[in-house]
Amino acid sequence: MLQLPKDLVSMEAPPTTPRLAERYRSMLDCTTEFAQLEYPEVEVAAVARRAGVSLSTAYRYFPSVAHLLLALHRRQLVELRERFTERTRNARTTELRSRELAGAAIELLQMRLSQPAVNSCLDELVVPADHELARLIGEVDELSWSVLGRLGGGAARGKSIVLMVSGLVAAIRTGRLLPYEAEQQLKDACALLEREISVSRFA
Repeated sequence: MLQLPKDLVSMEAPPTTPRLAERYRSMLDCTTEFAQLEYPEVEVAAVARRAGVSLSTAYRYFPSVAHLLLALHRRQLVELRERFTERTRNARTTELRSRELAGAAIELLQMRLSQPAVNSCLDELVVPADHELARLIGEVDELSWSVLGRLGGGAARGKSIVLMVSGLVAAIRTGRLLPYEAEQQLKDACALLEREISVSRFA
């Protein structure tokens, strides 16, 4: 379990002025590299130095490593949604929809596997419901469910796939599954889900 410091200050909203927005983007760009480490190895100050951003600016928008990693994952999920939204407009058959759903799920799986720090933040972080970071976690959760929910027939189904991804990542990290086995399980689950949706449409 990952515990947050008890004296965290509140995170400011992403900046809109060009100069600060560029520094914010630079921080997230550099975080992509640090996310490949384990969570305890990531430091906001180290990311700020790599990005050429002052510590005061860095901590203003990212008071903790958790804020930084969750903001990065939020951006990645938005990019994932944009990529698959256009592709699914042309998915007219059950097979094509199943393939797009599996593709998005596998991409999420690979994202979580390649970024242990992000994965630990998502699966192990303990945050009280009234903590201001809980809002950011809620945004990330809703976004991940909605990305897959658009392809899988609703947010509830999207949530089920995201939870499956979390379980598969844990199985891979503990050596119980190989990555290609996890990907096949995701493909099978998405195919079953799409067949269920198709049957319900014509019931």
